[in-house]
Amino acid sequence: MPTIAIVGDLFLQQTLPDTPALAEVGAALRSADVAFGNLEAPVSRRGVKSDKWINMRMSPDLLDDIQRLGFNLLTLANNHLFDFGETAFFDTLRYLDDSDLRYVGAGADLDAAWQAQIIDLAGTRVAFLGGCSTLGPGSAATSDRPGVAPVRVAESYHIDPAASLEQPGSAPYVHTRAWKDDLQRACQAVADAKASADFVIVAMHWGVPPTWRSRFQDGLAEYQIEVGHALVEAGADLIVGAHPHSLQEVEIWQGKPIFYSLGNFVFHHSRGARESPVSRHAPYTLNIKRRDRIWSETIILLAEITAGTVHCKLLPALLDENGNPHLLGGDEAQAVLERLALLSPQAALHYQDGVGYLVQGGARGENQSAT
Repeated sequence: MPTIAIVGDLFLQQTLPDTPALAEVGAALRSADVAFGNLEAPVSRRGVKSDKWINMRMSPDLLDDIQRLGFNLLTLANNHLFDFGETAFFDTLRYLDDSDLRYVGAGADLDAAWQAQIIDLAGTRVAFLGGCSTLGPGSAATSDRPGVAPVRVAESYHIDPAASLEQPGSAPYVHTRAWKDDLQRACQAVADAKASADFVIVAMHWGVPPTWRSRFQDGLAEYQIEVGHALVEAGADLIVGAHPHSLQEVEIWQGKPIFYSLGNFVFHHSRGARESPVSRHAPYTLNIKRRDRIWSETIILLAEITAGTVHCKLLPALLDENGNPHLLGGDEAQAVLERLALLSPQAALHYQDGVGYLVQGGARGENQSAT
């Protein structure tokens, strides 16, 4: 039975320590045939900062740590891959190629960015794709420009005059829709992959971190549901998300699981996050040492494929103060699964002996946990 281990965001700034906790994490990842995660920064020592709020970059030396942890496939479709321009972007592709690390979600042009990686696992052909709705300046691939595989989003703002009079200064309601052409291109990439594989997994970089949305509009952005459903209808068997840096809900759509965000997985403090000239004038503040529970809870998704059906096991984990994960057990593991269940009215989650299970066919009101 092929098994895929899938996690959220990977951002390393120092060598991973040799600890029993990380050894246990690595054993869980290496138990799978493929370990798949989002590489949240370019891998380079070169390049010029893009004009954006936060610029992130990783040393090429740290790729060894990613491989030692067990990863052999990465998605590059995210908002930080172009943080240091085309020079660092192409350095990243070269370093990954030299390390025999496969990747999806980015390339020398749009076709390359949407090219699937198809891996034969004991006779089951599994296709992987990466797409991005949170795009850094100039990072969207086109027919004649390198970049990441884009699913861009349009926003509109709803203001209720009566509410504004009574609550001046309140945030407007934000409506979002995917760009039609981008969504059609993404769906075509899924359909093409499905024609060549038995099972299709799509990693999407999308969503909004909790503190960036009004409390009355917390949760998923509208376009996430639109895109997720469309990709399933195009042939995706499993969709996994990242970018909000926290867990988001799980949904079953037409029998296929959508994990809207798996949260951070290895996420070290960003060096020089305040150095961007844009950030000095933006009306936001950032505490780069913030490590409260919402940013630190995560899961390893173990997707077991049997006869075209996926069975999802969830290993709860927590990032320590340095941003490195350790697996949870007992009451702590159950608490993470219960919080995820509360976020997931369209799925049923079951907990037993330190492991969560996504119940196929689960629906609203059927979330459950067991000890």
